[in-house]
Amino acid sequence: MSNNRTLNCAMAALIATGAIGLAASAASGPAFAAEQHAGQDDGAEYGKLAASKITLSQAIDAAEKKFGGKAVNAALDNEQASAAFEVELMTDKGSQTVAVDGATGEAMSAPDTSEGGQEDVE
Repeated sequence: MSNNRTLNCAMAALIATGAIGLAASAASGPAFAAEQHAGQDDGAEYGKLAASKITLSQAIDAAEKKFGGKAVNAALDNEQASAAFEVELMTDKGSQTVAVDGATGEAMSAPDTSEGGQEDVE
């Protein structure tokens, strides 16, 4: 009976060790690599933000003043070469995305690129 119990404990330890090894290899897989790449992008994003003449809150103010409504989401637009902000406004007519130039503070209507938007036609 003792030999059987020892064998069961050894088998459980082996399975646990395999599970830990599998978890460790998953941590160094594609998702982990994407996180590391995203960390490298932070420096470039900070550079754009530092070069901006306006702050995020000023971009929100500019968008609300020009188009009305209230901001429900705002962020640095990572797809632009220079500093630009993207502000999502909610009005009684629905939501609207506004682009705000980081150098001039000018707010302009941005094309809808979300799912179901007109820009998604391929």
